[in-house]
This record gives sequence, structure tokens and C-alpha cells, in this order.
Amino acid sequence: MGIRRYQYAATAGAVLLTAATITTALNGLYIQACLFAVGVLILTEAALREHRRHRRARAECEWARRRALGENPAPLNPCCLLAAASGGQAHDHKCTDHSLEQFLTQVEAEYRDRT
Repeated sequence: MGIRRYQYAATAGAVLLTAATITTALNGLYIQACLFAVGVLILTEAALREHRRHRRARAECEWARRRALGENPAPLNPCCLLAAASGGQAHDHKCTDHSLEQFLTQVEAEYRDRT
């Protein structure tokens, strides 16, 4: 629930700032409307980032569950978020392609209390 809380807060803030942007623009306060619009963009990006983070956490948890059941699932694509950001030059400690045992240990420790 902790990851989703930030997403919901950023989404609510973006909606409220959108209403403020429209209201100030209709009243001729264009400078304030532009500032509110910047806030909308920032909060929208934050909400989307949290959504991507939540989706990745669910995918990692499902991948680890399948490994624990004895299956041999293919590595996630991208194998880790650091590899995606570094163009495959560096890998995260939770990489599903390079350090499977370390990844399983990390995921089990992180998600044991959440389920």
C-alpha cells in the first residue's frame, strides 16, 4: 500500500492543480495559471513514475513466486531498472538476468511482510 499512497497523492494534487489552473486562467490570472500548470506537469510525472514502480514491483514479485514454485521464468524485460537506465551497461542488485539468487533473496525479504 505504501507505493500506491504516493501515486494517489500525486494524482489528487494534479487534479486539484488542474482545477486551479482552469479557474485562474478563466479569471485572467495567466501568470498564476502557468505556475499551476507547471505543478500539474510535475505531479503528473510523479504519479506516472509511482505507477511504473508499482507495476515493476508486482512483476518482480510474480517472477520470484514462479521461481520459488520451481519454474524457470525468463528474465524480466528489462532485466532490472538500472540496466534500462544505463543502456545495459550496469545492473541492479535485483537483476533477474545476472544475479538470480541474490535477486530472490532480496525480493523475498522485501515482499514477505507485504503479503
